[in-house]
Amino acid sequence: MSKNFFLKSTLVAAVIILALLYLVPTLGGGKLPTWWTNILPSERIRLGLDLQGGMHLILEVETQKAVSASVERTSQELMRKMREDNIRAIQPQAGSDNTISLVLLHNSDRAKLEDLVKRDYPGYTVASSSTLEDGKIKLALQLTAAAAKHIADQAATQALETIRNRVDQFGVSEPEILPQSEGRILIQLPGVKDPQRAVALIGKTAQLEFKLVDDSVNPATVTKATLPPGDEIMSLYRRDHVSGRVDKDPIVVHRRVAMTGATITDARVQMDSQYNQPYVSVAFDRAGARQFADITTRNVKKRLAIILDGKVQSAPVIQEPITGGEARITGDFTMEEARDLAVVLRSGALPAPVKVLEERTVGPSLGQDSIDQGLLSMVVGFCLVVLFILLYYRLAGVFANLALVLNLVIITGGVGRLPGHPDPAGHRGHHFDHRHGRGRQRADFREGARRA
Repeated sequence: MSKNFFLKSTLVAAVIILALLYLVPTLGGGKLPTWWTNILPSERIRLGLDLQGGMHLILEVETQKAVSASVERTSQELMRKMREDNIRAIQPQAGSDNTISLVLLHNSDRAKLEDLVKRDYPGYTVASSSTLEDGKIKLALQLTAAAAKHIADQAATQALETIRNRVDQFGVSEPEILPQSEGRILIQLPGVKDPQRAVALIGKTAQLEFKLVDDSVNPATVTKATLPPGDEIMSLYRRDHVSGRVDKDPIVVHRRVAMTGATITDARVQMDSQYNQPYVSVAFDRAGARQFADITTRNVKKRLAIILDGKVQSAPVIQEPITGGEARITGDFTMEEARDLAVVLRSGALPAPVKVLEERTVGPSLGQDSIDQGLLSMVVGFCLVVLFILLYYRLAGVFANLALVLNLVIITGGVGRLPGHPDPAGHRGHHFDHRHGRGRQRADFREGARRA
């Protein structure tokens, strides 16, 4: 009996000591010594949005733009497949009503086109056809309603996961990210101190594109009327670090996208030792590395524009083929801008733009009132319970009260270690809330340490 009592007492004491160790970071308040954080638990009990303040957002994914982008990509891919099948046609054009219009040069190719659409594009149907005066056949391919809804639903789901990845890398403890109806997303970020940066990071589309620059055209004199077919005018952004002013210069690029950022596997912020400026180093997967190597091999001594969300960040000259599957993006970024860009590139591009429907910043003052009132009610209620047990059970009540105190210590110590959302350091925990108790433009590519 004495041996069992000793084992039970030792186990109880160990559990109590462990609970107290987990409570020290929360009750201590101040900074813990280094030796403590290296050996003993250092996680504090985290508070929810209504207790420590933060941000409340409701976003809406513009899913129709995702559908339109899908139709545009299909129109470009369709031309490539028609060439492979020897179908002679004029470049297909995507319309605003989820249609793709094209002109077949010979009626004999119509059957092959319809077979191609049925085989590779089951979400499209031939909506209309007509014969032109010169004998060519004009066709219109229509995206079905079911296919459009599927693309929109996928865009909303992908946006939710992308935003969740960005928030995790932003360093917010215990965020709440929930899907709502009609492509809306509810986001609560406890403890966020910079709302504008958070909104910019979460809502950045981060569509990274690479397009070849058409240096045969003078961007200073060209107009939309004199622009060669297949080209477009964009803006190259430069920042004056002294005044903070952002200037933009016209640049002419080929409309066709040479490569997108869909194959990026990693993005890191690094410092340029020569200019002491941060830049973002990106790495591609195997398919992306092959594609990037092919582009740089075929276009040596030409400029390749790096475009982020429709803005040309830089347009470096390809000095030699880059086969290592790495590139670097410079655009006179600040360190914070470079970090945020690396985050959105690592987490992936949003499939469609998002807009903020509701934004509220919750201050911590009301939360502190809730904490104070909750603690007061807990102390008063606890004292009344202890007093009642003592008066009613007398000596047995002493042991019952002791067990009650120890139970409170164990629960409070363990609440910070219960399964929940992962925090940025890789730990998992639970939280309490009120409801639940540029001046000079430079850019280049890199293959390892070699400058291209």
